[in-house]
Amino acid sequence: MQISKAGAFFVSALFVTGALSAGPQEDLKKAVTQVLKTLDSKKSVKEKRSIISGIYDENFDLEKMASNTLKSEYKKLDDGEKKQFAQKFGKFVLEFYLDKIDKYNRNKVEFVGDETKGNRAVVKTLLEYQGKMANVNYFMTEKEGRWMVYDFEVEGVRLSSTYRSQFAKVLKEQGSEGLSRELDKLLAKYRK
Repeated sequence: MQISKAGAFFVSALFVTGALSAGPQEDLKKAVTQVLKTLDSKKSVKEKRSIISGIYDENFDLEKMASNTLKSEYKKLDDGEKKQFAQKFGKFVLEFYLDKIDKYNRNKVEFVGDETKGNRAVVKTLLEYQGKMANVNYFMTEKEGRWMVYDFEVEGVRLSSTYRSQFAKVLKEQGSEGLSRELDKLLAKYRK
């Protein structure tokens, strides 16, 4: 299964919340509960998008997600370019999954466990998709006393790896302005 096919089931477990962290898996469970309650509510799609966007904005480490996606190319950007990439790429990821809200169908989520090494962790889950359980791993970092997602993997395909070569090619051929335009194109597909 590719990330692009993961679809609506994944939006239910995309986000991490936490004030004082009890641990990565516990934080993710809290977030899943919040997101599922939002998805199951009678709120309008617009209200659901707004609530889930708030959870995402507060609890995703966009800077770490950006640096993890671009790897060595990230270090070549100046501070303004890094910030712009992190914001646009983070917004794209959010909009991609918010676009699937109407396809959500009370999919099951099972927590398999977590592995923690220092300030990094991987939380392993199984998510129901089209009648089958898909492996979804969340890569998290502890930052200022709470666990935040910076990457995820669906059936062995990581978000960061999916876009790394595409973005590196754009950076090489068109520079950071070209990368910004590429992200604007991706965002235009999903922005509502």
